Amino acid sequence: MTEKTKILVEGALFAALATLLSVVIPNVEWGDLSLGLIPLVLYSVRRGVRMGLLAGLLWGLLIIVSGHAYILNIWQGLLEYPVANLLVGLAGLYTPAVQRAIQAGERKKERILLLAAVVTAIFLKYFVHFIAGIIFWGSYVQWGLGPILYSLVVNGGSFILNIVVTGGLLLAMTARDTRLLLPQNK
Repeated sequence: MTEKTKILVEGALFAALATLLSVVIPNVEWGDLSLGLIPLVLYSVRRGVRMGLLAGLLWGLLIIVSGHAYILNIWQGLLEYPVANLLVGLAGLYTPAVQRAIQAGERKKERILLLAAVVTAIFLKYFVHFIAGIIFWGSYVQWGLGPILYSLVVNGGSFILNIVVTGGLLLAMTARDTRLLLPQNK
C-alpha cells in the first residue's frame, strides 16, 4: 500500500470514528455535544489542512447516509453537514506549528497551538450552524427569543461545550505522549 493510500485510509477511519462518536450522544433541540470533533481535530492536526478537509467532508456525508442528520431541505442539509464538518479540517492550519513545537520540545507552545486548532475548528463549525439556525431554523424558535438570539444561545452554548470537551480530552490524550500528533510515515 502506498503512503498516500495509508493516509487516506487513516482519514476514512477517523471519519468513521467521528461518525460513530457523533451518534453515541444524540443531539437535543437546545444543544449539541459532538464527540466526533475529537478524532477529526486530531487527524487534521496530524495530517494537515488538505487531508483534514477531506476527512471532515467524509464525516458530514457519513452522518447523512447513516440517517442521523436532521435535514429540512437540501441547502440546510449541505450547509450543516458536509460544509460545517469540512471546516473542522481547518484545524490542520496549525499542523506545521504544532509539529515544530513538539520537535523543539516546547510543550507549552504545542498545547497552546493545539487549543488554538480546537477553537478554530469548532468556531468555524458552529458559526455555520449559527447562520443555518437563523436562516433555516427560525420558525422553531423557543423561549420567546428571535431567530438570531436563539441561534446564538443554542450554537454558542454548543460551541463552548465542545471546546471544553474536545480541548480537554485532546490535551489529556497528548499530555504524556505527543506521538498522536506526529504521524509515523513508514
